[in-house]
Amino acid sequence: MMDKHEHEQAQSVDTSTAPGAGEEFTQEEKEDIYARALCRTRMKMALYIHAVTYAGVMTLLVVINLLTGPRPLWVVWPLFGWGAGLFLHWLCADRLSRLYENTKAEEIAKELEKRRTGRAGA
Repeated sequence: MMDKHEHEQAQSVDTSTAPGAGEEFTQEEKEDIYARALCRTRMKMALYIHAVTYAGVMTLLVVINLLTGPRPLWVVWPLFGWGAGLFLHWLCADRLSRLYENTKAEEIAKELEKRRTGRAGA
């Protein structure tokens, strides 16, 4: 759900440089475009925060591990465990969202083509 400021931002979206720029977008479509872009931006920001936190905490843990004696090297367990979580976060935030968007765009294009050919044939 968009707040008042986000709603105003969506109303001012410049769609003249978007693919198919000759087409006009309804206000609802502009809001949808803005909401998706906002969601992707928030997902990326959350990923960046996660990565910076990971780097900071892992650096601190490596220093603690080395200062208390290199054996046993216990720091590898949180390094790999949290690293796997960070990798999954990246996968979901970046790759899977792109795959979803591309698949959705293809389906929309197919549906629009069906409607256009249906109108032309009528």
